[in-house]
Amino acid sequence: MDGRMDVFEPGEKVIYPQFGLGTIAELTEKQVNGASLSFYRLEFPVKQMEILVPVDRARENGLRRVMSRKEVKDLVKHVTSSSNLPKSQQWHRWRKKTLEQLKSGDPLEIANIYRYLRFLEGKKGLSFTERKILTQVERMLIAEISVALEVTEDHAERLISPTKSHSGNGRAKDLAS
Repeated sequence: MDGRMDVFEPGEKVIYPQFGLGTIAELTEKQVNGASLSFYRLEFPVKQMEILVPVDRARENGLRRVMSRKEVKDLVKHVTSSSNLPKSQQWHRWRKKTLEQLKSGDPLEIANIYRYLRFLEGKKGLSFTERKILTQVERMLIAEISVALEVTEDHAERLISPTKSHSGNGRAKDLAS
């Protein structure tokens, strides 16, 4: 697919795999091997960093818009559902799969990581690495949900976190607003 299908504007909130929520700071031109190329300069204020993403490879690199309200509703339903709970996996297979899921930037893949780690946490507790990954994916989901629904991060966290969630009806009411 052509990476130019999505045109992002300065100031627009976007999602970039492994880094999460960022902002298009500007469209800039750089000379690379004698050719002038266009780049999106993305800022990630929480991480105090910025990166350049080639415009013509933005989609291929996973740059995407923030989820819609409907996508958030579906994601929250998936994350908080008790059906089809994940099965335990061997650590090295799980880690490899998790890195691929993070690279994809797909919100449902990120939600699957979150859901699996929450399941493990309740079953046996988490290792240091698992806890670190859980924190990372939780922050990514919360930041995106917050922007998509135009709510505080605390509110977004209550939508997905079993320890801070409302009753099922409250969650549905929160998503309807």
